Amino acid sequence: MPIRTGLFLFLLASLPAVAQTADWVVYQQGDALELSLDRRAVWVEKDGLVHFVNQERFAERQTDKATSVQFNIRRTEGYADCKRQQYVFVGLEYYSRNNKHLYSTMFPVPRYAWKWQPVYQGSVADTMLENVCNIAQTAPRKKPE
Repeated sequence: MPIRTGLFLFLLASLPAVAQTADWVVYQQGDALELSLDRRAVWVEKDGLVHFVNQERFAERQTDKATSVQFNIRRTEGYADCKRQQYVFVGLEYYSRNNKHLYSTMFPVPRYAWKWQPVYQGSVADTMLENVCNIAQTAPRKKPE
């Protein structure tokens, strides 16, 4: 094997896990909006909270009023407390229709500033949390640092 090929394979193998493609699981779909979760972004923290990434894919372009960013896809990073039936969003990213990154929050919201959202039976959040908690049953556990 030529040196260049070996070097390329070495570099490819050393890419971080983040470079993996997402595995979107659709939990609600309509003409204007599709909601999904990235199965690969679900893991259980040492304190039992479940990390997840939720995606909203809009048919029509949307505009974020705070940043004036126009987007078709919004991804929110969050945590779920499956026992207490609540969740919190801690980070945000916007993408174009073609999945081009447009904007993301610089840092996630720190834990002391989290504002937990209750989940009401039959709501969209209820469906999201049900799916997050189901995926979490077989998700990897984060090792203590």
